[in-house]
Amino acid sequence: MGNDCRTKGLLLDEADFALPRDCDLETLVTAVCDFCEAEFANEFDHPALEINGVCAEGFGPEPAGPYTVKPLWVKPEVEFRDIFLAIAAGLNIPEDMAGEAIRTGCVDGLESHLSDRIKAHLQAQEYHAAQELITFVSDLKRIGLPGVLSPSHFETRGEDMIVDYRNSNYGPGRRILAEIVFDWGQ
Repeated sequence: MGNDCRTKGLLLDEADFALPRDCDLETLVTAVCDFCEAEFANEFDHPALEINGVCAEGFGPEPAGPYTVKPLWVKPEVEFRDIFLAIAAGLNIPEDMAGEAIRTGCVDGLESHLSDRIKAHLQAQEYHAAQELITFVSDLKRIGLPGVLSPSHFETRGEDMIVDYRNSNYGPGRRILAEIVFDWGQ
């Protein structure tokens, strides 16, 4: 029997770290890993922490490997934009609409599309499907990316999820996704 492991994605931003604007990926990854370890490791009420990888706009992915838990999002050859395009595809958001939102941070088209789909689900009495979309659309303007939940949804147990862990939404440019795993043991 395996360990109870939960994968979480933390949406961060380079602006939250005291790094020069022209820092390299290695420096950025070190800062993110140090942050994650300080935030979650060695806490009495937290499980063991593993960092699966870091991906940032403007850089390729930096998977950590070898993995205890197979990565969900940060994988070799998968860039930041590709991760969120795949998430958008899972929410049945057209690729061009998702790509525009990821590139610009403007989510008006996404919000309208998701609102129409929520209404259709409600009319068809598909309440679970509507609720799933409502969860993502409620903070979409503040977060600016499809499929990312607000910080209030964060928990070390429960479902695998990506949560906005930034101090503020600084817009597109150097957003970061850190994929971490909480290992609760057996």
